Amino acid sequence: MKIFQILIFIVFSAILMGCNAFVEPIIDEAVEKAVDEYNNSNPLAERVIEVEKIVEVPVEKIVEVPVEKIETIAPTPTPKVTKLPNEIDQEWDCAPSSEECKIASGQSTSTYDVSPSKIYDINLSFISGYEASELKIDIDLCYPHASPCWQTSGENGFAALIAQPLLNDYTYAEEKWIPSKAILGWDGTIIYTSKVSVRTPTEWFYWTYDPIITITDPEGNISNYNFKNWKAVNTAQYTIE
Repeated sequence: MKIFQILIFIVFSAILMGCNAFVEPIIDEAVEKAVDEYNNSNPLAERVIEVEKIVEVPVEKIVEVPVEKIETIAPTPTPKVTKLPNEIDQEWDCAPSSEECKIASGQSTSTYDVSPSKIYDINLSFISGYEASELKIDIDLCYPHASPCWQTSGENGFAALIAQPLLNDYTYAEEKWIPSKAILGWDGTIIYTSKVSVRTPTEWFYWTYDPIITITDPEGNISNYNFKNWKAVNTAQYTIE
């Protein structure tokens, strides 16, 4: 049995040696052909090397910069109190340094000498929510005497309101653009100041008077101011205007 096994081993080895002798020339020939075809290089080896290469691609870093969040507190708007013109208190403003106002307030017992047919700035202003053109003004230059207090050939006097824009108060108004007029205007209520001017009658009788000025607003409210001791002097002493 052992002799038989040894024979089989010898035969198998011989066969393998014969196969190697037959296959090796074929492989060598194929390798030589491949080397000649690819310029004495081994294409298989190059491909393996190419596969093993690590390609490094530059990556741009993104740097996150911390941004401080600033919280802003919106200012609380101050509400504008809107008033109607009739809600504005109406006041008389007579310059305390003027002689006519001192006499009217009782600080002076002198007389305020005036001549007929003359215009006087009596240092008196009227303050209200209405413009001068919206107010009606009258004056009784004959008080406390009977009217008329001038000769029939003469003319009675009058009082007038003159606007004073520089003295107006815009507390309750806001300046806005008016497209229809293409100008800046005011929205709201303006407190207007109007100056009072008086023209005395012509051929005024030479008495002493306490003129009463009356102003009526569009709502029908009436405000009075009473001057005192206006003395009509002889016209011959003055140039008649």
